Amino acid sequence: MDLFKLDGKVALVTGGARGIGFELATAMSHAGAIVYCADINGAGAEEAAERITADGYGAANGIQVDVSQESSVASMVDAVMKRHGRLDVCIANAGIAEPNLPISWEDYTTELWRRLIDVNLSGVFFTDMAAARAMKGRGGGSIINIASIVGMTADSQWGCIGYAAAKGGVVQLTRQLGAMLAPEGIRVNSIAPGYVATELSEGEQLDHPDPEVRKLQAELLTRTPMKRYAQPEELRGAALFLASDASSYCTGYTYAVDGGWLGA
Repeated sequence: MDLFKLDGKVALVTGGARGIGFELATAMSHAGAIVYCADINGAGAEEAAERITADGYGAANGIQVDVSQESSVASMVDAVMKRHGRLDVCIANAGIAEPNLPISWEDYTTELWRRLIDVNLSGVFFTDMAAARAMKGRGGGSIINIASIVGMTADSQWGCIGYAAAKGGVVQLTRQLGAMLAPEGIRVNSIAPGYVATELSEGEQLDHPDPEVRKLQAELLTRTPMKRYAQPEELRGAALFLASDASSYCTGYTYAVDGGWLGA
């Protein structure tokens, strides 16, 4: 079990105020890491850090960031480095989804496309690059990107064009940086969740009143061998594996946590 310990290490999680990000930050803390919850909602990040600290595993910190802005990401990493002089684990989780799903391809706007790419792909790129610069020459580290199964296979039901394209870009970015950064001792991997019951999906998919949308939901569960949505905490194990020495020979790969979706 010592392979999974993160004692004394510093971990940064973007989108850490809620949902998947909060669960991953909690997992890092429970494994012994000093944790930073970063989020565009600064107050939410602080609140999340307080909740994690209250668990009694160690102090967590909140920090505000807009991952779509390279300067904001650089300032976030600089703040961590100034305080600790190291960054061992960086989880690029922050992301958004298209509102009011499903969307017809004919109704998809350029503005929506640009926003999805700015946050979900460029934001991951900015985060990865800033983390890699911080880790270089300091013994390496682990970068974990949060992709999606719709970045690995098409999903024609919801019309999430920008989201799927961005997440597909994250998969390839992970592969490319994994190869390029390996000589620096920096591992880069991704987790591709299936459909997860988070605040991002509630109201958009899970609680939608439209009968046609409910029909789509039923079809999603039919296509998922486990016949249910994932809970955010079910991604903790994969993240801890990739953050720790348990995955010391793993890089450039995307790990699906999808209830069997891609394998079926």
